[in-house]
Formats: sequence, C-alpha cells, structure tokens
Amino acid sequence: MFPDNFSILVIGDQSTGMFEFCCYLGAAYLKAGERVVFVNTSTPPDSVRRQMTEFGVNAFDLELQDKLVMVDCYTRGQVQMTDITIRVRDIDNLEEIIQRVTEGIIKVGGSPVKVIFHSVTPLHVEHEDEVMQEFMEALSSLVKISGSMTCSVHRGALSDEQIAGLAEAADGVLEMMVDNSFKRYVRIKKLKGARVSPKWVSFEFEREEALDGTSLIWKGSR
Repeated sequence: MFPDNFSILVIGDQSTGMFEFCCYLGAAYLKAGERVVFVNTSTPPDSVRRQMTEFGVNAFDLELQDKLVMVDCYTRGQVQMTDITIRVRDIDNLEEIIQRVTEGIIKVGGSPVKVIFHSVTPLHVEHEDEVMQEFMEALSSLVKISGSMTCSVHRGALSDEQIAGLAEAADGVLEMMVDNSFKRYVRIKKLKGARVSPKWVSFEFEREEALDGTSLIWKGSR
C-alpha cells in the first residue's frame, strides 16, 4: 500500500478512525502475505485482534505462526505467562521501545517487514520535542533497513509545530479528517520522490457480502 523502505506519518483527530485504519492496513498486509509488527500504545492487544477480525484476519493464529507480532506499550501490571505478546515495561523508555520493535522484527523473520505504530501521541506527551524527533528518526532508520513503517499521531493532542517536527522525520504524510456531516476523508500530503495532488478522498469502512471481512471503501475526491 505504501512504498518499500518508506516511513509514513498518519495525522488525524480521534474521530477519524485512525485505530481502525491502522488495523485495516495491518490486515491488508497480512492478507497479502506480508509480515507485520504492530506496536500499540493506545489500546490493549486484544482490541487490535478484535479489530483485525472485523477485517477478515485471525490475528492470534498469525501470531502463533510468527507472521504477526504485537509490541504492547499499553498494558500495565501482571500478564499471563502464556501471552505471546512482546511487552514494553516502561513506555517512557524510548530506547526500550526501539529494542522491542527490533525484537519483533527478528521474531517475524526480518526483512521484509511492515511496522505499524499506533500511536506516538502518548510518547510525545511525556517527552520533549527534540527527543521525540530523534526517536522518530532513529526508529524510522531502523525499520527502513528491514521494510517500511506507518505511524499515527493525533491532531489536537499535540501542537501543529510538534506534528510538523514528526512529519520531517517521515518520507510521507497521510492526513485524515471528518467533516461536519461525519464523513471521513483522507489525503496524501507528502510523498518523498513523488509529485502528489493533495485532494481529499472520502472513505468508509464497509462490509460487503462479496468480500472477506470489512473493506476500506473509497468514495471519490472533493
């Protein structure tokens, strides 16, 4: 869906469905036979698994096959010993997050791999702007050696200047929004090495009988 050895930043409000979009993207990659590392800071792993089920993917089975690895930055406290998820003990430790992502990449077999990071917002709340930019640059450089990365960040929780700093570390920027009629739109604002026309395109997650699971339906530009 995005170029190989690329990093994409997805920007949008909470209401735009960025969590669903990230899960859809992961499910689409897995259906295509790609290997995925899904880093979640905003939701527990079971929420990711349930959402991927809506998109026609049995996440748990793929985890058992080491085709999908969850890096959990959300869960606190004691967990079951049988859990196959990679845990980040201290979400404020950015070096540990990079280490666990590296562990996930190795676990799925290395290159090529798709890393999906939802979202970097909680990290930015706890760290200075320069620290987060350095983290994003380091993580992006690491992942692009083995594949590609898509990160999400919430508009409103961070300032425009903070988001612009994160965007500088990305090869591409995808924006999402909801209008007054609650219609969802997406546009590509930046794509390194390519000329883009930043038109808003309407989309929804819809279920079609002919498809396996829920599909992302593009409605057209405005």
